[in-house]
Amino acid sequence: MQWIGVDGGGTKTLFELYDNDMNMLQQLRLPTCHAGQVGYDGMHAVLAEGVEALAAAAGDEVGIGFGLAGYGQDPRIRASIEEVVRAVAGERPFELVNDVRAAWASSLAVRDGVAVICGTGSIAYAVRGEREQRAGGWGYQIGDEGSGWWIGRELLRLFSRQADGRDERGPLFDVVMERLGLSEPSDLILYVRDELGGERAKVASLTSVMRDAALAGDPFALNVYERAASELAQIASAAVEGLFEHGEYAPVGYVGGVFEGAGELLFSPLRRALPEGFELVEPVFGPAAGPCLILRQRLGE
Repeated sequence: MQWIGVDGGGTKTLFELYDNDMNMLQQLRLPTCHAGQVGYDGMHAVLAEGVEALAAAAGDEVGIGFGLAGYGQDPRIRASIEEVVRAVAGERPFELVNDVRAAWASSLAVRDGVAVICGTGSIAYAVRGEREQRAGGWGYQIGDEGSGWWIGRELLRLFSRQADGRDERGPLFDVVMERLGLSEPSDLILYVRDELGGERAKVASLTSVMRDAALAGDPFALNVYERAASELAQIASAAVEGLFEHGEYAPVGYVGGVFEGAGELLFSPLRRALPEGFELVEPVFGPAAGPCLILRQRLGE
């Protein structure tokens, strides 16, 4: 049996075909299938296109794992997404989970532990046997500490402070001026209005500018990663509360673009910030594999 994994996010939909040993055979990227952006008809169109393309390449019986952003708590939205997924899967066995559970399953290969997801937003999801808990994920208007949006906002705030002289000017000031193409520091106001427009994903894209400032040695930028690590460690700790005893071993998986972009700028302080017994471990699989692993487990494969 072969497996099709679907990672449906807010910017793209990733389809991957795996053999029975979960070795990736083929990959396909399509636009987002998020119903909030393309509607349920658009979701169906994207999912059907990707699934049928890989099913044709498989030439064998396939199971399908869907990990979809937006498949959350609202029962009406859940029911609508389930209807779309059932239509796409047809008679083939399938599993539908949200992107957070998929991230846990992929990063830890469905083992007990906690996964920290840090992209535009931030959330932690922990599993111990049949029990599960989450922390974070409150959205940018309330929380999302340590996330790409949070780091991007901090970049803008720190630049304004260095521009004013409230903080000593360092590499961050020069990196922002160059990377954002500003002639004068005050041009940042127009940049935020015209280029960012309040869009979370665009603010989160500024993480690459923060990374460059940190790599250039700016102490304020480096401190942002220390604070981000502290926030992510706190949500991981909150997610496992009551599932793992104090000091008990708990693997910590990680998923998301902030980790990919920051590397050791974030990993190093995060290792220091995690409580005793927590171990940051490299993801076992990519996100699209997660729902397939859950499906395999349910089918007894």
